[in-house]
Amino acid sequence: MSTNPKDPFTKNSIESFSQFHLSLQGKNNKQLSTDKLFLLLEKIEKEGSISKAAADLKFSYRYAWGLIQDAEKAFSITLLHKKVGGSSGGGASLTENASKMLRHYQTLRDTVKDQLHLLLDFPTKQTKDPSASPSPAQTFQFLLLASTMEPIATGLLDHLEKQYYQQTGVLVRHVGVGSGKAMEIGRKGGADLLLVHSPSLEKRFMQEGWGAYRKTIMTNQYLLVGPPSDPAGLGNLKETAGIHAFFRQLAFTQVPFLSRNDGSGTHSKEREIWENSGSFPKEPVIIPTNGVSDNIEVLSMAIKKSAYALTDSTSYRLFTAKSRLTVFFGASPSSDAMLTNPFSIIVPRRKEVEADSDEPYKAAMNFVRWLTGPEGEKIIKNFPEENGEAPYFDVYCT
Repeated sequence: MSTNPKDPFTKNSIESFSQFHLSLQGKNNKQLSTDKLFLLLEKIEKEGSISKAAADLKFSYRYAWGLIQDAEKAFSITLLHKKVGGSSGGGASLTENASKMLRHYQTLRDTVKDQLHLLLDFPTKQTKDPSASPSPAQTFQFLLLASTMEPIATGLLDHLEKQYYQQTGVLVRHVGVGSGKAMEIGRKGGADLLLVHSPSLEKRFMQEGWGAYRKTIMTNQYLLVGPPSDPAGLGNLKETAGIHAFFRQLAFTQVPFLSRNDGSGTHSKEREIWENSGSFPKEPVIIPTNGVSDNIEVLSMAIKKSAYALTDSTSYRLFTAKSRLTVFFGASPSSDAMLTNPFSIIVPRRKEVEADSDEPYKAAMNFVRWLTGPEGEKIIKNFPEENGEAPYFDVYCT
């Protein structure tokens, strides 16, 4: 790292970034401290009480409760379930929406922090003697995993990382991107691990020598969804005709179809089905969903545009407005095998690594062995383990 005092990328720049905060401007132009809000939510989740959380943060109860109320107005959602009275004086717990927001914030906060340290080549933890040459074990701080969005949106990846840290003391952090983008990051050496779901792109990645190891770990199912009014008449077809017959019907009727158009795993599967169906609709029937980050956003757009779309079963299950869409293909266990959606873990090949400085690679392989072993498989097979819910993903069986 440069020590030139004119170089902005120094230790001082990291310290100045640590004073950078996120804020939210409400409809009344009132600024809300997003950092303080989520610190408060983290404490409430831990303590089960607004008053205890406020005391821990040295906030007044009035300020803490006002912050919650202002945020609820700004977001137009309820953040807390409150219990009044009782021998313990009542308490509070986060709503489902608040928990999801908190997880997204934590991921953003940790990713920005980790990526900043990577960018500036500044270790997350200082050795006791800064002048000493650190050993490979000391220079290794955490593993960075570039992951497709579905394992993140469900909370599965957070849970896996937490369990692995508790068992090994090794920290794994993730950044959420499409599969194509994840592999691009892998080619540039920007991640220690990739979790992706685009078999054709994965095979090319490995054949070109970018990957050192690849293994499929879990699956879900692709679904073809659309408006209940069904302008394409897909409801008149039987699944036994195969997914290509459904896509040919979409092309024939020239109805709107949303495309991820972003090199993601879902986009790769779309193109594969269109190409194998022998028909490809022309613009403007294919509507690119530019700017969306995941399949849940695509489902929202499908409702707004009365369009058909390819999605995955996990995203559809998480989507709160799914009653406004119809699944036309993929819901049956006997659906076309082409719609099986496999997720694979990849360890990128490390270029020009000295024999005594491959700690990140060793750590990445240790994580893969744990993930694909009995403990990792058990977590995947049983997650989310709440109220008898079915798992979000199936463990891949070879």
